[in-house]
Amino acid sequence: MATRRRPIGLARMTRPARTWITLVVAAAALSGCGASGDPLRQVTRAASKTLAVQWARYELTLERPRLFASPIAVLGGRAAYDFRTGLDYEFLQLKLRAGSYQTLFFDLEPATFLLAPAGALPAGKSWISVSLAGRGADRVLAAQAEGLAPVLALDEVAWGARSVSSVGARVVENVPLNEYRVSVDLAKSLSAARSARRAGIAAAIEQELAASPSGRVSVLVWVSGPGYVGKIESDVPGSGLGTASFSFLSYTRPYTGTEPPASQIVPLASLAHGGRSLWAMATGS
Repeated sequence: MATRRRPIGLARMTRPARTWITLVVAAAALSGCGASGDPLRQVTRAASKTLAVQWARYELTLERPRLFASPIAVLGGRAAYDFRTGLDYEFLQLKLRAGSYQTLFFDLEPATFLLAPAGALPAGKSWISVSLAGRGADRVLAAQAEGLAPVLALDEVAWGARSVSSVGARVVENVPLNEYRVSVDLAKSLSAARSARRAGIAAAIEQELAASPSGRVSVLVWVSGPGYVGKIESDVPGSGLGTASFSFLSYTRPYTGTEPPASQIVPLASLAHGGRSLWAMATGS
């Protein structure tokens, strides 16, 4: 039987991720200072600076998600992201019926989503693959997959921020953070995503635009003293994710995960799923 891969350091969560840990060590280790003055410039620079690191580890929370049928609840998640390769490895902790739990593992690649379900797969297979771009790709799934990682929101802020308002400042774990509300122009972000040949991100933004009459999305960004994003939070219109919040734990701890062997992967299109969603298949519901 194939073994599900898990990178070193991504321990299973034993409780909901209701609090977030600020980057005390990373703030001291990374050089540079935060920008001052124009909030729009400060926030876009922080997003770009965060996107330029090699690795990131973060916690994820979802508020009011509609991915899973009741009474399944998402307690939280944890992940590691390699910005050089675009590979994200994540797990979600789910609370199922009768007090049981499930850890749902998945990979996000530049244009492919891989998920390890609880249900039975063909012999020797451990992962379902879904194309996020190209002919026949599902834009809703693209928005869901990309919305489960912070890069979508970071890219949108870096590319499409139109206006920024200061929400206030706070000190958490002795680290000063400035909170901003950012209005993102989705059409501008989509144009940049296409120019950058970011097919999965572009498909996700297309879905957001289709579901957003204003063509705008609001993103909350917390910027640390060294000028990195410590936390980012947004809705992904048309995805059913609810409000996704990403709290960064480290920008310096390496992530050396690799893709699962092709022999362990089966395309979603080749499976008989009786009209069930990918998330229903993942939980065996």
